[in-house]
Amino acid sequence: MNVPNFITWVRVVLTAIIVFLLLNGFYLSAFVLFLIASISDYFDGYFARKLNQVTNFGKIFDQMSDKILITSILIVFVQLGLVPSWILVVIVFRDTLVSTVRMAAAYGNKVIAANYFGKLKTVSQMVWTIGIFLQLVGFESLVIFNVLLSYLVVFLTVVSGLVYMVQNKEILKG
Repeated sequence: MNVPNFITWVRVVLTAIIVFLLLNGFYLSAFVLFLIASISDYFDGYFARKLNQVTNFGKIFDQMSDKILITSILIVFVQLGLVPSWILVVIVFRDTLVSTVRMAAAYGNKVIAANYFGKLKTVSQMVWTIGIFLQLVGFESLVIFNVLLSYLVVFLTVVSGLVYMVQNKEILKG
């Protein structure tokens, strides 16, 4: 296993620990691990390029680990009453469509890397998640900021999904 893929696996394992901590009320510990997991997303890409260890598996697994991290935490936030469930539905809907296109492309031996809009969507979701964590650990004044940010996240999620579909319309034709 190469270094970038190891870092990505660590992010997936951290996700399970973060969910456990959140569900058991250890919000600050969960937040710290979330920050570490989020930062690891930068480092796996950095090391993949720096060490010339870019692989097709890594391109796909990195993106899936981001989805696993964000979606898992947002599910807990829905359960805690911090995130409306419809936003999670939009995110999962978009991610499922994009993953379907990626799988179809893989059958044609094509790997589709993340585009600018997808990366912007991921960053916005991580910033929003940080805002919700901060709210959860005592910064209640962030409620309005987080609500506004949630609409930006929905907008970027939808736009990035539409851009992705347009960019890969030949795959959608079947």
